[in-house]
Amino acid sequence: MRLRGRIDKAQNEIVIALRGVGAKVLILSNVGQGCPDLLCKFRGTLYLLEVKSKGGRLTEQERDFFDDWQEVTTVVYNSDEALKAIGAYYG
Repeated sequence: MRLRGRIDKAQNEIVIALRGVGAKVLILSNVGQGCPDLLCKFRGTLYLLEVKSKGGRLTEQERDFFDDWQEVTTVVYNSDEALKAIGAYYG
């Protein structure tokens, strides 16, 4: 099991934005095995978000995870996309 994964540059900005609208955010970046980076709860609904830097691609393990969890997992590249993914973006 890996001890520390690579954290995409946008993750801190995304976490701040999500928490700013009242979402609860659990950072899962170090779980590995293709698990998405963030678990969010917003207005009673859970969301799995995979944070990628611009041009970033899913790893093979991430693709396998997404195949099984695609209905509840979204890849996001910035805070606007993260807010849209949880239904909190109105711009």
